[in-house]
Amino acid sequence: MTRLVSGTWHGHYVQRGMRVAQTVQLELADGLIRGDGTDPLGPFTIDGEYRSEAGEVRMGWIKTYEGAHSILYLGVLRGDALAGEWSLGHGWDRGTFLLHAPDQPTEPR
Repeated sequence: MTRLVSGTWHGHYVQRGMRVAQTVQLELADGLIRGDGTDPLGPFTIDGEYRSEAGEVRMGWIKTYEGAHSILYLGVLRGDALAGEWSLGHGWDRGTFLLHAPDQPTEPR
């Protein structure tokens, strides 16, 4: 069962083979995603959208570090986890990510 909930999501992204922890506060309502978070690079904001079609929830957002670069995230919600890919620039750097919904374990499944 897919759960689309606002709150603190915990997980990681993988960049150049390294797994990097991140925590994201997401507000999900009326097809819009807003939020902020932090990882070892520093604080960031999130602005994006989600769509639910045929029982599948697809999400996309821009993660912007304060005073620095922005990253595109595209993912699919499956159960209590959001998984997908991120890319920077014109794809010159990319990787995967996994976020767990609030109140869910953060260990790999």
